[in-house]
Amino acid sequence: MDEVKGSMARVEASFSKLAARPPALGGWGLNGVFTRYLDQGSHQVTWLRGALGSATALTDAASDVGDSDMELGLLRMTGPRLQAALFGTLLLATWVDFLHLADAVLRHCPMCSVEKLFTDLHRVQGLMQPTLTDLASLDPERVEAAATAMPELMGKLTHEFDALHRDTRSTMKLGGQVIAAMQAVEMLTLISTLKMSLPRRPPSTPATLGVGLVMGSGGVMVGSRIVVSAEWVEMMRRLVQAGVISVPAVSAAVRIHGGQVLMAQASQDLPKGVRDALGDSPEVRGMQVTDRVGAGMSNAPKHHVLPREHREWFEKRGFTSDMDIDQFCVRLEQAHHEAIHGGGNWRLGRTWPGEWNRLIMEVLRDAEAEAGRTLTRNTILRIVAENMKRYDIPMKFTKGRSR
Repeated sequence: MDEVKGSMARVEASFSKLAARPPALGGWGLNGVFTRYLDQGSHQVTWLRGALGSATALTDAASDVGDSDMELGLLRMTGPRLQAALFGTLLLATWVDFLHLADAVLRHCPMCSVEKLFTDLHRVQGLMQPTLTDLASLDPERVEAAATAMPELMGKLTHEFDALHRDTRSTMKLGGQVIAAMQAVEMLTLISTLKMSLPRRPPSTPATLGVGLVMGSGGVMVGSRIVVSAEWVEMMRRLVQAGVISVPAVSAAVRIHGGQVLMAQASQDLPKGVRDALGDSPEVRGMQVTDRVGAGMSNAPKHHVLPREHREWFEKRGFTSDMDIDQFCVRLEQAHHEAIHGGGNWRLGRTWPGEWNRLIMEVLRDAEAEAGRTLTRNTILRIVAENMKRYDIPMKFTKGRSR
């Protein structure tokens, strides 16, 4: 979370600097019709801050709940938010790189076609927008699909950036531009991982886009922001094992941040060097991109652990916003779901004292009567956790349908 917040702060600072730059002598810059491309970043920052704020709130709640299983369940709820924030920030950093290049072109290449540049940025924006929309939804399934597709998208964006960069250099050479003008475009400081993925330049070109990369043992790239330390490797292993971060997301992040050097050696597998670094364990051996079912996204029914018909009761006890009852759903097999509700006919099922909704509300109300006061949210979660274990309900929460 701290890393993503730091990346987002750098992205926001870059947007602010670009927006504050006055037009060049020719009147060009990221103003006028190009302002919409700056606005693209500002609009995305809003939901990114919301996702990180939500993850922070859930993490704080997990630290206070007092039940280890429920704590882990709450931490798992941060997974889609963290993944959305991670990949969303990466895309915005890439967009900043395109804007820096566009700004340099507008200022230093008067013979470059402004119309073509506008069209190029519009095309790149179109490539990013569907993925950003899926990430902004914070829907676990859409976020998972977007994360899985990110390496391919970053490949397309790398190609677009390289093509725009090459076209600009060619136009400058044909126009007889001075060396200083070319260096203004060549020496861009990129803040996304494009600098790790761009093709190698001819020897005559300043080698600034691939600086800082060193090949470590086992083919793991040292210098990438992802595969950098034993601590990161251990954290990823634990988070994957706990189900907080998904396997496809880790795989996608490693591919993207490792650049072209860490391409998979077999279809859908993690690169061997990364697999060796993470160690030989069932969790690591399972790190491959899967289909919806393999990624835990089956079409099994969602069960509201906190009964929807008592929404107002829970809201009065702190279950609002990021902790509202719609966040506490679990996927159950159809037979399991019907069993805890007393069979396929829910009206008949409610006559059974052990029916989940009836039982959990009776337990909670009895506990509240015994305490002589309104139960706190954490106390409710501990009681719910105890009964979930009795009914063999997994504490892998997903967002359900809101009212």
